[in-house]
Amino acid sequence: MHTLKFSGHDTFHCRQQWLLKGVELINNQELNGFHNLEESILNLGVGKNMVQAIQYWMKAFGLINNEKHLTEIADILFVQNGGFDKYLEDEGTLWLLQYLLCKQQEASIFKLIFTDYARERISSEFDERQILNFLKLKIAETSNRETSESTLQSDFKVFTQSYFSGIRTAKSLEDDFNSPLIELNLISAVNRGNGLTTYKLNKEDRVTFPSEIFGYCLVDLFGNDAAVNFKDIRDTLGSYFVLTNEGLEVVIDRLRSKYPEFIYNEDAGTRQLQLKIENEDFKLRLLQNYYGV
Repeated sequence: MHTLKFSGHDTFHCRQQWLLKGVELINNQELNGFHNLEESILNLGVGKNMVQAIQYWMKAFGLINNEKHLTEIADILFVQNGGFDKYLEDEGTLWLLQYLLCKQQEASIFKLIFTDYARERISSEFDERQILNFLKLKIAETSNRETSESTLQSDFKVFTQSYFSGIRTAKSLEDDFNSPLIELNLISAVNRGNGLTTYKLNKEDRVTFPSEIFGYCLVDLFGNDAAVNFKDIRDTLGSYFVLTNEGLEVVIDRLRSKYPEFIYNEDAGTRQLQLKIENEDFKLRLLQNYYGV
């Protein structure tokens, strides 16, 4: 299991324009990216803690590497041909960011809640106390290092703010203060009357889920030449996107009907998706087809 990582965000969830600002800072050849803190404060127009938070989320979403250079997907989304969707206006981009956030595991709480918690607790509902207890168990299983309760509380707050903003209005959805992932409607609040806010993972069919975005995530996660059981897809992408089994089957069916590189087989009750991709640029082609570039 990956080393679990908590904190680093300075209690700030990712704001709507932060990723673009971070990319522009790094891509400006006249500047030193995040390597010079004082320069970053000046050019981003925010304080020291926010600069650190922006850098944290850039890495959490897989947009920069350990050397603080832009990754290939960052270049595609924000730079190449003016950026496929640098203002994050397309829902498909938000699903792609959700995948990257869970895959990277720089912010462990995201993957843990969407996958392990939902599967092990067999529940789509949770509150802060339940998640903190769950995280403590996971930490005990995987690490000799303790993580303070205040750190876990901060991570939980940032997690919920990434997907839920209370009363959702047209103005609040357009507010730069909000996280871009709120629009995915992955989490809602449920009033249980016990003094704690209970949250619920909104498992849905998501019949409009973009086929090409799902295909990109499949290839990126499992590789160009793989035979993947339905269960493995369900426990990763299906969980990241909070899809029902029926919704997962629908998006796979749409994908394989458009692209012969994806072959779906069912034999003796075992469902399997074969990926037979010879062109190394196939992932990029999927995104080009989706964004019309």
